[in-house]
Amino acid sequence: MLNPLVKKICAAYTCSFLFFFLIDEIPAFGYQPQVAERVAGNDGKQKHPSKVGDAGAKAAKPEKTAYDYNLPGADGKDVPLSSFKGKYVLVVNLGRKSDYNAQLPALIKDAENYKDKGLVILGVPSNDFGAAEPGTDAEIQKAYADAKVSFPVMAVSKLSGDAEIPIYLYLTKSKGAPAGGPVHWNYTKFFIDKNGKVIARLDPDVTPDSPQMISTIGQILEGRYKPKKEGEKDAAAPGDDDDND
Repeated sequence: MLNPLVKKICAAYTCSFLFFFLIDEIPAFGYQPQVAERVAGNDGKQKHPSKVGDAGAKAAKPEKTAYDYNLPGADGKDVPLSSFKGKYVLVVNLGRKSDYNAQLPALIKDAENYKDKGLVILGVPSNDFGAAEPGTDAEIQKAYADAKVSFPVMAVSKLSGDAEIPIYLYLTKSKGAPAGGPVHWNYTKFFIDKNGKVIARLDPDVTPDSPQMISTIGQILEGRYKPKKEGEKDAAAPGDDDDND
């Protein structure tokens, strides 16, 4: 007969043996302990790999371009900017009762002179600035048709305030948008390149037949135009003194 103390020692030894045996053999039965690997970030701190993947996915999201937006068409249908891919686009907000509407004939001439070189001009009527574009869409379209406007004229649009149309938010506030902020008056001019990026902005005082405008168009069409940094004066024109005659 074994001493009771010896029995207890043997039992304890047997349990310990079984425990370590099972620990070694559990992976053979398909169980793998799940250990959350951690990845070092740029700041040296350890991060969970799933969070690193999420950050990478967000970083890979492409920036929006003008091609992601529409303009409201005069027929009530949206006009996708993507329909002008492969062209340079000049977007101008119109106001036929504005003093700046004196620029319209020169703008029509630009549209005719440069259409075969890849420039498309889009007119966007707006009544936001000095109530310069009153009337219904039908009346506005008739007025521009009577003025022999050869480029597309969109539906009257809100270009300021809470109802500002999305494309103008892109033109004025997107990453890389030219300096100037929200549109403040009629005949502000935005140039969009063949990749759908807004690259230049000219103020209402820069007339369509001015040296600055003609030089800017020429440089853009030739691929030589370099977008200006914020606070940098547009130096496209050989002589800016002629702009505000």
